[in-house]
Amino acid sequence: MEILNAVGVSKHFAGVRALNKIDVAVEKGAIHGLIGPNGSGKTTFFNIVSGLLLPTEGKIYFDSTDITNLKPHIIARMGISRTFQLARFMPRMSCLENVMAGMYCRTKADLFGTFIRMPFTQSSQERKMKQRALEVLQLVGLADFAERNASELVWVEQQLLQVAHALAAEPKLLLLDEPTAGMGDAESQKVQKIIEQIREMGITIVLVAHDVKLVAQLSDFVTVIDFGKNIAEGTASQVQNDPKVLEAYLGAEQG
Repeated sequence: MEILNAVGVSKHFAGVRALNKIDVAVEKGAIHGLIGPNGSGKTTFFNIVSGLLLPTEGKIYFDSTDITNLKPHIIARMGISRTFQLARFMPRMSCLENVMAGMYCRTKADLFGTFIRMPFTQSSQERKMKQRALEVLQLVGLADFAERNASELVWVEQQLLQVAHALAAEPKLLLLDEPTAGMGDAESQKVQKIIEQIREMGITIVLVAHDVKLVAQLSDFVTVIDFGKNIAEGTASQVQNDPKVLEAYLGAEQG
């Protein structure tokens, strides 16, 4: 059963076709890799799915519902969360508060009030939010940094914090944009294990990564795009041996 279906999606910027009628179908419960050279349109696709951009043409269906023209907060409430290549967080707030902020679409709490209220006046809902946030921080290995300001985190920790922020919204579908960017082998392996744990929680994942090895090890299915167009899809082994993929990544001299 497909949880996400992009049909004929295009995005033009002042005559430049960032996406050109691409199709992406993601099975529920799967890890779906989305790969392609720099500038191929991967992040643009994420921006359209999450509502940050409107497509020039085409449709996006989530759980069989047309979400093409919906606002980002509505899409988030429906069950789609995402991360960004450059981590986004509130630097003057603690890691715990950053993760709690990710729950805004699932609660009726006044987030501003939550962060300035004295602890002894916390509501039952706020206590539950805090407990949930601590659990998510534990999952990504940042539980010991719960009270630390986000601005004090190093690059790898920032990446993990935004994964925690995205998970706090209890998504059905998680869009991970370069989650291992700037990481060494040991750090990438740690993130790989976290992604596997997230899938075990029943969350579907679309994974964008330049680390083809990571995508190959994790993905059940892979879509390859180049210049905004679909050029291959299948299992990791199938697309890795596709001549069009080799040419896109390595150049025509490989043919």
